[in-house]
Amino acid sequence: MDKLIVKYCNGNYSKEELEEIKAIFESKEAEYSIERSMLLQWNNSDSSTEGNEVEFERILNQIHHSINLKSERPSVLNRFVVVFSRVAAILIIPLFVALFVLLQHNLPNTLSIAENTVSVPRGAFSQLELPDGTQVWLNSGSTLKYPLSFRHQTHRKVSLQGEGFFKVKKDKSTPFIVNMKGVDIRVTGTTFNARAYSDETDVTVALVEGSVLLGYPDRTDGNKFVSLAGLKPMQVAVMNKTTCRLELTNTQDMEKYIAWTKGRTMFEDDPIETLIEKFEKLYNIHVVIADKALLQYRFTATFDNESLERAIKIISLSSPISFEIVNGKKDSSGAFVQRTLILRIDKHSSRTHQPVIL
Repeated sequence: MDKLIVKYCNGNYSKEELEEIKAIFESKEAEYSIERSMLLQWNNSDSSTEGNEVEFERILNQIHHSINLKSERPSVLNRFVVVFSRVAAILIIPLFVALFVLLQHNLPNTLSIAENTVSVPRGAFSQLELPDGTQVWLNSGSTLKYPLSFRHQTHRKVSLQGEGFFKVKKDKSTPFIVNMKGVDIRVTGTTFNARAYSDETDVTVALVEGSVLLGYPDRTDGNKFVSLAGLKPMQVAVMNKTTCRLELTNTQDMEKYIAWTKGRTMFEDDPIETLIEKFEKLYNIHVVIADKALLQYRFTATFDNESLERAIKIISLSSPISFEIVNGKKDSSGAFVQRTLILRIDKHSSRTHQPVIL
C-alpha cells in the first residue's frame, strides 16, 4: 500500500487516534474489508442512481448497519469507516457509476470522434503523412478522415471521398483499410490509386505494387471482410456503384491513373463524360453540354498544368468543338462563384468527328 499522509486539524482526533487510523490503513485485514464493502456496493449500484441522494443515503445506512453488527462499542475504526463510507457515498460511488456508464456507452463514440479530417478544395491537391507513416496524396475536391493514432487497434482504417494515391506503410499484423462508401480496400503494404467521388458512378482502384483486396464488411459480423476481388500489380478495378458490376483489366502503364500526383491530367480514349468529370474538379467549373452529339466523342490527351482556357483551345483545335466560358457572379462576400463552361459542336468547322490525340 502507498504511504499514507494524514493531516491533524480542527482537533477532531488525538495524535494517538491518528496513529491508530494509520495502522488501519496499513492493515491487510482492513484493506480487504474496505475493498469487499466497496465491491458489494458497486455490484448493487445502477447507473440510474447517479446523483440520487436517497440512494446514497441507503448505501450509507447499509454500511453503518454492517459496522454495528460487527462491533458492540464505537471505536476509532468505526468512526473512521463511518467517515470513509460517507465520503465514498458522496464521491467515489457516483464517480464509479459515471465511469461505468462512460465505458459502456460513450467510449466507442469518443474514439470515433478522435480523428482528423483533411479536405482539399477544387483546383488544388495535397500531400500528407498518416500516424503510421503511410503517405497519401489527395486530389482536387477530396476528403480523407483518419484516426489521430493507430496504436492499440486491430486495423488502420481511413475513409476516402474523392481520389487518393496511397503508399501504405507495411504492417502485416495491422491491415490498412480504405473505406469508400460501400467498398473497402484492404492491404498491408501497397502502393495504389483510388478514385471514389460521390458524384461519379464508378469506383476505380489502380494497383501499382503489392496486393489489394476489394470487398466490404460482413453485415452480420463487422469484424469479417467479404472479398469481391483481388488485384495484382498493374491491374485496374472499376466498379459501378449502381449495378455493382466489377471489371478487372490489365494495363502496361499506370501513368494515366497517377499522373495527377505530378500535376498532369491524362486521357486515353476516354469518353467526354470522363473529361468533364476531371475538368470540373481540376478547374472548379460547371460543364454544360449544349449538343448531345458530343457524347459520342472520345479523347486521348495529356495536359501539364494547363489553364482551363488553354486546355479547351487545344481540344477545339483537333475537334469540331466550340466553347464558351461564363464567369460566375459575385456572391454576398464579394467573391466570384463557380464559372460555367458550355460546349457545343462547331458547325462551321472543317474538322471531322474523331478522337482528340495530343
